Amino acid sequence: MIKRPKPGESEEDILRMQEDYLKNKSINKEFQPSAQVVNLRRTEHQTIKRSKASPSVVRKPSKYALSKGLRNTSEKLVQNDDSAPSLVGEVLEKNTDETQDHVEEPDNDKVYFPRTIPSVIGEIIEKNLDIEVNLELKPLPSQGFPLITKRDPALGLSAKYIVSHETLMDIDVTSSNLTSKQKDLNLPKQSFLLTHKDADTIHDENVKILSNMSEREILEEKKKLLYSLDPKLIEYMQTKRKKTEIEMEKLHKVEIEREPIDYEESTPDLSETTDTDSLWENDVLSHPNINKWLHFNHLETDKLQWIKGINKSKAKSDEPYEARFDFSGYLLPYSLEYNEKTKPLFHHGEEPHRPGYSLTEIIELSRSAVAQQRVVALNIIAGILEHFSVGTYKNIIDIPITKLFFLIRMSMDENKVMILEPALRAMRNLLYNRIDEASLDALIGFKEGTILPCLENDKSEIEELESKETELKDFHLAEIDIIATLMRTDILQRLYYILERIKPSFNCVQYSLQIMIRLARDSIETASTIIQMDHLMNTITKHFIPSSSVNFLFDPSILYNGRPILAALKLIRVLSLTSYEVAEKLVSKYSILKPVSDYVSSGVDSAYGLRLQIEAYCILSNLLHFNLGLENVISLYPVISTTLHRHVQGTDIFVNSSVLSTTHAAVVLQLVDCLINSQENSFKEQIYPLLREGMQKWLGQLAQMQAYTCGHLRTICSILNCFTSVIIHENISLDALNAALLNLCKSEGFKVMMNNLRNSSNLLSGIEDTAVHRVKNLMSLGTCVIDTPQKVLPTLNVASPIPVLASLYELLYFTKDKDMSVLFLKHTLSYLKHFCNTELCLINNWFTRMEMDFLIDVLKLAIASDVSESYKDLVYMVANKLCFILKMDKQSELEFLFCNIIFNKEWFSAQRLFNLVTLSDGHTFLSHIDDISLCYSKVINIKCEGAKSNLTSYKKWKEPILPRDWIYIPILTLYSKSQETPAASVAGVHATKVEQQKAKDKEIIIRCSLEWILFNELCFSDILNDIAITDRFCRIMCVYLCDTSLFLDANIKNLLSKCTEILFKRGTQFDFDKPLEGLHNFQDFYTQFLEQFQSVSYGDPNFAACVLVPLAQRHNVKWRKHVWSEYAGCLRALDCPEALLCYELKDYFYPEETDESLLKSYHRALTNNLIRPNTIAYKIAQHHFECYKRRQSVIT
Repeated sequence: MIKRPKPGESEEDILRMQEDYLKNKSINKEFQPSAQVVNLRRTEHQTIKRSKASPSVVRKPSKYALSKGLRNTSEKLVQNDDSAPSLVGEVLEKNTDETQDHVEEPDNDKVYFPRTIPSVIGEIIEKNLDIEVNLELKPLPSQGFPLITKRDPALGLSAKYIVSHETLMDIDVTSSNLTSKQKDLNLPKQSFLLTHKDADTIHDENVKILSNMSEREILEEKKKLLYSLDPKLIEYMQTKRKKTEIEMEKLHKVEIEREPIDYEESTPDLSETTDTDSLWENDVLSHPNINKWLHFNHLETDKLQWIKGINKSKAKSDEPYEARFDFSGYLLPYSLEYNEKTKPLFHHGEEPHRPGYSLTEIIELSRSAVAQQRVVALNIIAGILEHFSVGTYKNIIDIPITKLFFLIRMSMDENKVMILEPALRAMRNLLYNRIDEASLDALIGFKEGTILPCLENDKSEIEELESKETELKDFHLAEIDIIATLMRTDILQRLYYILERIKPSFNCVQYSLQIMIRLARDSIETASTIIQMDHLMNTITKHFIPSSSVNFLFDPSILYNGRPILAALKLIRVLSLTSYEVAEKLVSKYSILKPVSDYVSSGVDSAYGLRLQIEAYCILSNLLHFNLGLENVISLYPVISTTLHRHVQGTDIFVNSSVLSTTHAAVVLQLVDCLINSQENSFKEQIYPLLREGMQKWLGQLAQMQAYTCGHLRTICSILNCFTSVIIHENISLDALNAALLNLCKSEGFKVMMNNLRNSSNLLSGIEDTAVHRVKNLMSLGTCVIDTPQKVLPTLNVASPIPVLASLYELLYFTKDKDMSVLFLKHTLSYLKHFCNTELCLINNWFTRMEMDFLIDVLKLAIASDVSESYKDLVYMVANKLCFILKMDKQSELEFLFCNIIFNKEWFSAQRLFNLVTLSDGHTFLSHIDDISLCYSKVINIKCEGAKSNLTSYKKWKEPILPRDWIYIPILTLYSKSQETPAASVAGVHATKVEQQKAKDKEIIIRCSLEWILFNELCFSDILNDIAITDRFCRIMCVYLCDTSLFLDANIKNLLSKCTEILFKRGTQFDFDKPLEGLHNFQDFYTQFLEQFQSVSYGDPNFAACVLVPLAQRHNVKWRKHVWSEYAGCLRALDCPEALLCYELKDYFYPEETDESLLKSYHRALTNNLIRPNTIAYKIAQHHFECYKRRQSVIT
């Protein structure tokens, strides 16, 4: 009998069995298979139904029945359907035992048997087995699918020979081969673990033992061993076995190879990819028998790479790696787990084992001819720029902004909406900083919200390049200023075409308007360019600012359907703040007042409608700042008064109330404030009672609150500004207001606000400028502070009271109630002390301006009140610090501080003035204070122009009026003029008088500035501590360079001596090697100083003492070599009394000099009579040379 296939045998074994079967059948004609199919079907002309089985027939229970527990009971016969014609005969079961006669089933045991379906097969004969087979044990190959084998082409078809491979297969076992199954186990022919000489003997013994064991026994013993052995040992054995198997397989390949096979690439080693099977189920290239597969004799590696498994690799911690991004533009880690969620991020690029797309790949995709690929790339770029704009990638990765800018701009020229939308979104994310815009929008309702910052980049570098080159290339221009480059590309014309011709989706329109908002914020020139493009502005006003009601719910379908768009109104609001010229064109040329008036007059009950009305009220207020649209606003007076009455009656400022409603009330009050300032009298009788009622209500609510938000306080801020305007223009005292303010001062609600003042301060936040995210070629407001725990500027946090306090203390100043003012000032005591003792931060941030306004209002209130002596000193220190942080638009405030505090002797406390007793003429100092004030005012040239509510006055909002070392400004100004090329001298009496007057003015300036410097060094040294002592010394040295003989004047000489004496006491802190503020380097400055000393020193001892400071042994030897070798002409005059020296004489002697070139210079000066005996220079040279000779004598 032919054997049946066993588990573990391959297709070649089956073919071999087939060959044996056919051979035996040809030899033995009576050869019968172990099972056969009997066709009992009747012929076509027979129509008689199949006879039913005799009820008396009894058959032996089947194996299935025995497994179901029916060993001792007879089984129920299968039920047949009599109604259906039978196509098969009786199904007979072939048992190993003799067939017994069928016995009729005595009774129904209610066991269910499925109904037989008519079939075309004959009887099914069941073969009973004497052994149990574990059908669940199905060993599978590691690849997860049956192995594919290849016939050897060298063997002929007639041979019917198939090379046998010992691989496991899931096939049945014949009953005739049951006895041989145990003996014919799939055992290895040699040991894969043992390598010594007895390996074969031990292996044969093991095989003999295993041959006598059943498969179940072997598996049980295997399980016991796996539980008992160390897992590391098992892993080692498995690894060693795999390596040995691979080596044997390679040897086997060489033996059976009949034909050479050409490979484009060598088959990878299996050991390299076995660890990646869990990630890649089709890693076919690592299979050891790949050369046996059909049609795999020529490997197409370029195609197979797409299904090749990838090796895991880890980045080294000290090596950078290329950044990759997901589809939202978020930076991915070096590796990610491969699963269904991350699967789309893996592709066959340069690093297939890493997820995401690199910038190079994204840029390549953006140039694809396939639109979908371009859309994917542009969406990724938009996401990258969105994260970049908020500072997510700060100090992590440098994004090539300029390259992406040009790529996006070219994509914007596409007319397909599917490409245009992501392109516009990417450009919006690049230009329109949403955190900046949200922060500016948060100021709506506050006083600072009516001021527009200029976001123009410095054009000095562009002007310099244009003067050198005939034409500045686009890329070079973009590296300096992206907005200027964008305007050069005719972006406004393109946006017009998109909005008017293409008429894209709502998102495209939104992005386009936001791009124009950023352009309008750039400069007054850019805003004028926008307003002068008639067809663009007409398109915006026609489609997005139509005259209609605003009482509707927002839906994207409102686009191009006669409904206003919020972004378009915001654009008009920004344009209306730029300048009078732009605002006037909005009114006269584009008739913006008509739709805005319709929005204000419209009833509204939706959130979107309220936002539209807020923008409309803001536009009207901005126009009133330029005295435009006053008649139109007066015509809206009934609507305004009705709206204000509703807010007074129904709007609260509690935390649980609507922020949108309080903002709406705030902008209505801002418009009322503008009407009050316009001195229009027709509305006062009805408006003033409403203001009084609203003030009492809202201040009362503020006094009761235990918690608040800055957004809810907009209404308080606006109504306080209204009362400030009322007091200024009406010049009246309001008792109800004073009573409400006094109640607020004593309330718990006000204490809660003051407790949050310290944590809401930008100046005291400790946030360095380096923590602010900035882009060189695109100016922003610096609101992104992602490196800090707060992630947002302190002034803009939800509990910031600074905007309201600025308005409150400004109102208190105009109430002229000294007693109440003192009570409010006491609440600021703690904050002012922190201000004086803390190094100030974020002084150049736009949103710090509100805090500066608050401090100025506090100082004004203190001046108008009777404060204590200690509070006076605190006020003076605050004013002194404010002088160098005020910006160019605050010149009037600086003049106020100079006149009322800084140079006002009433604010010099007695404790401070006590330090002047060390001066012999200290009592005469205060008599010169007016001259000092006049001197500084002239030199600084403060221009107190009227306040301008346009962008021009805030163009230099980052530039301070005074530098930190402003007390040295007169000296530095004269020093700068002395470095200029002198003009040709003019003879004559008038010219002589002019020169004499200049010399006199110069003497006054130097004397006044030295007196003021000396006063600050003695009385306010703590204020000067943040100026480096070396910088202060260099500024005093500048006096000797301002003139050839002015330092010889008796008064100036005395002042110079006292100033240097104070600085020399801290001489150990001098450091001439570090960079100096205001100077390129100390070496050039010291060289100039030596030349001046050599030319005009006249043996002045103070001058010489300053020259000798860097020559001490504690400082760098290069300064000593510089003097003794290059400026030896100074040595004869280099002398002064030891009392004037910065250091003691021993500091110039020790440690002993070791530099040989300097020692030679000492010897040359001594022998060539370059220095006078007994001078300081002579003593220094003689001491070091004698020490050198002693050292040499000891050595010899």
